[in-house]
Amino acid sequence: MANFPIVQVVGYKNSGKTTLMNQLINYFSSKGKQVGSLKHHGHGGEPKMVKGTDSYGHLQSGATMSGVQGEKQLQLTLHTTTQIALDDIINMYTAFPLDLLLVEGYKQADYPKIVLLTGEEDLHLLDELSNIIAIGAMDEDLLHAQELFSVHLEQSGSYLPMLVEHIWAKSQRLG
Repeated sequence: MANFPIVQVVGYKNSGKTTLMNQLINYFSSKGKQVGSLKHHGHGGEPKMVKGTDSYGHLQSGATMSGVQGEKQLQLTLHTTTQIALDDIINMYTAFPLDLLLVEGYKQADYPKIVLLTGEEDLHLLDELSNIIAIGAMDEDLLHAQELFSVHLEQSGSYLPMLVEHIWAKSQRLG
């Protein structure tokens, strides 16, 4: 069980997930919070790796896990025959002193989530997904009819203080 709140940012491709994740990470970090992040590579295939590095060579030689320790950075790569469950990945994060874990993707997971909408065709997500604490969209008209906490993403981050306060309050209660 995680000893920190977990909040998901979900939506379809090009809905602004990575932009919002980066804004939230930057905001929480600027306030002294230790933020973990996890991105689901939902487009099929494997994440890009740097070929020609020693750690890449270790994996190519058959290592299940390969790590590289730098001066202030640790990179771990796991090569498994099956996909690792989200909860098992989160358990790995509990080994580190985090105040919050932000997860990009994993729509079907049941953690508190912010759903980003690109158009009316995405509104079905609000009925299908669980534990929605906020929604966001570039098109302000998509937000008016919704009863959820909403942010208009075209406001260039001016919504961040209110969204962060809402996330922190909700994730502490629900997470």
